[in-house]
Amino acid sequence: MLRHVSDPSSHDSGHSIERRLQAAALLLASSALLSRLLGYARDAIIAYRHGASSATDVYLASFTIPDLLNYLLAGGAFSATLLPRLSRAIAAGREGDADRIVSVVGTTMLALFGSLALLVAWQCEWLVRLIVPGFTPEQVTETVRLTRIVLPAQLFFYTGGLVQASLLARQRFNALALEPLIYNAGIIGGGLGLGPWLGIEGFSWGALGGAALGALVLPLWKARDVLRPKFVWAPTDPEVRAFFYLALPLMIGVSLTTVDEWFGRAFGSTLAVGSITWLNNARRLMLVPIGVVGQASGQATGPFIARLYSEGRHDEVRAVLERALTSTVVISLLVAAGFVALAEPAVGVVFERGQFRESDTIQAASALRVYAPSIAAWGAQALLARAFYAVGSTWTPMLASTGVTVVWAIVYWFAKDFGVAGLAFAGASGMFAQATVLGVLAHRRFGFAARPVLLGGARALVAASVACVAAWLASEALALDALGRTGSLFARALVGGLAWLPVTIVGARLLGVPGLPIDALMRRLRLRGP
Repeated sequence: MLRHVSDPSSHDSGHSIERRLQAAALLLASSALLSRLLGYARDAIIAYRHGASSATDVYLASFTIPDLLNYLLAGGAFSATLLPRLSRAIAAGREGDADRIVSVVGTTMLALFGSLALLVAWQCEWLVRLIVPGFTPEQVTETVRLTRIVLPAQLFFYTGGLVQASLLARQRFNALALEPLIYNAGIIGGGLGLGPWLGIEGFSWGALGGAALGALVLPLWKARDVLRPKFVWAPTDPEVRAFFYLALPLMIGVSLTTVDEWFGRAFGSTLAVGSITWLNNARRLMLVPIGVVGQASGQATGPFIARLYSEGRHDEVRAVLERALTSTVVISLLVAAGFVALAEPAVGVVFERGQFRESDTIQAASALRVYAPSIAAWGAQALLARAFYAVGSTWTPMLASTGVTVVWAIVYWFAKDFGVAGLAFAGASGMFAQATVLGVLAHRRFGFAARPVLLGGARALVAASVACVAAWLASEALALDALGRTGSLFARALVGGLAWLPVTIVGARLLGVPGLPIDALMRRLRLRGP
């Protein structure tokens, strides 16, 4: 059973904060892993029924405009934007002020979001033509229809983000952990239940239902004892102006974490049919360790940094950020090695069935091999960006991310000539650039020691390289034609994984790679031993 992490008092010791942070990170990492497994099931069902086809390209493209609307109104970072102000109010014991912040900001932003959503639904067709210029008229018509179905889901996410901010300011993570599980379950349920009658449209209705339950109903239920919001129309209130100051860079800025997917759909629409789906499936696999390690670490670390910073405990902020960043980088590098070595069997095991053919697996795997090395950069930049948000600094990370994205648009333009692998390279190299820039800025802002992070990353890279070679050799050395294509894929993935794991553990231990969960586990076992 999931339990929330209770509020730390201002007198918590460093060890207490670290334990609470580890518990929150473990909770969110477990949620991310389960969510990705559900996501695999969802994508496998879609691949089985529809393959890599015009229908799947349309379905994926239908989420672009709703995601863009959410992004333009800082929906993806709504809770992080409110977090510093709510944390300060709650730390000072001003619960009434916290409720008022949620009420006045929420009323104004929901009115704005609802108005823009109606406008987007009305002008949807020309927007679709703009974002996927390579689609046929029939594909455009289908994309418009599916877009209008999933568009209201963003309103649920936005409202839920408002409630999540109040929960996170109190270090309550349950609703955040359960939200993606319910959302993915909703998509699967809609596809299986409505698919026989509606085709791929059933997944769109499932996404709408999953968003309503997971993103809105659940947070409201979890916050019923701490949140008392009201509709307060006061668009000129100081709290609304303060929110816009923090949120404006997130509204007008762009980041490759989101734009990479948009570029993939836009440029992919000009390539062979199925290209958008191949890129999407490769990204889905890559996002598993990013969600489990990087995103979970950032979500867990942010509320603690906000609380510590509001209490003036800057030395502890530096220590928390340094440890979290080191762990994120080294674990991501080690996991990335497995994805590089086992890209084809990994894609095949998850997706290759039904209408998703061997040729589709080969194309998606070519993108995954290129994407995988950037897993550490994705995780690091997510953690660093949330650290900035937690202390009320949104302009710095978004100006940096926007600069990198504008420059890298040129890389995407030329990379499209090299197919899906070229677009994957554009995304991977851009993410390394974004993480590097944010790392330099965060080092200057927070003053954490960069040497342990870089040294740990270098050691992890050596161990990862050896593990990658071992996994690839083990996987490719098998002659498994007698098992058939499906059996061969499973066997290669299993044998390669069994080779990667011990080599990774032994190599990391011999090289003294820091920040690994196995260290904490061994300490616990020694403490509990005879």
